[in-house]
Amino acid sequence: MAYTDKWDELGITFSVIPADRKEEVLLFLYDNFFLDEPITRSLNVTRYWIVDLLYGENVKGGASIMATDRSGKIMGLRLAEVIHKNSWFSWLLDTFMGTVLPKIAWILGRKWDRIIYIVNLLMEGLLEKNIWPMFEEFNCEKILNDICLSTSKESAGKGLGTELLRRSEVLGKELGCKVTTVIASGLYSGKIFSRRGYVSVKEVLYADFKDEKGELYFEGYQRTHHLC
Repeated sequence: MAYTDKWDELGITFSVIPADRKEEVLLFLYDNFFLDEPITRSLNVTRYWIVDLLYGENVKGGASIMATDRSGKIMGLRLAEVIHKNSWFSWLLDTFMGTVLPKIAWILGRKWDRIIYIVNLLMEGLLEKNIWPMFEEFNCEKILNDICLSTSKESAGKGLGTELLRRSEVLGKELGCKVTTVIASGLYSGKIFSRRGYVSVKEVLYADFKDEKGELYFEGYQRTHHLC
């Protein structure tokens, strides 16, 4: 059976996520991705307007792909965004999220102040996530930045995540991206990206990510956190 026929046989269709399915995408993320992804699960991320805003915006950009069954139900998705070298808006948003928001997050309440502090400490501090020098390093105008890769529980183990990633890479090239960046936080996604040839440039062990009292920020996880 040809590889593409496999998904036809299973009744799976792949398509760019249309903007009018944003709410379905968000519900899928809350029911699947946020419950399984180590960081959001450890921090008990629940539905909140900031989360809706950040993830929902990536549905509009035309760089995200979903897999649906015969009834149209979402079975998996790969959210991504195209970042342009000269996009001042993207740079300002990135700067706000990394430097300004952590300083004013207290206005969002104790829970979200802590979540934003920990995520910022990991991303901006330990992982030193910074996409902007990559444009010069790789001599490119556009970069495909991964937001998340997620599949439903019923489709787990069928290769759907790998196929979503492969198709997302193809779409990224069609959109003019020469480079893809991703943070792989789980064992499942880490293996998928590794098999696709992604190179890890920075990693942090969950077991080493502790507060000033020596207590783990993410309880129950001993896996590595990769920036690829």
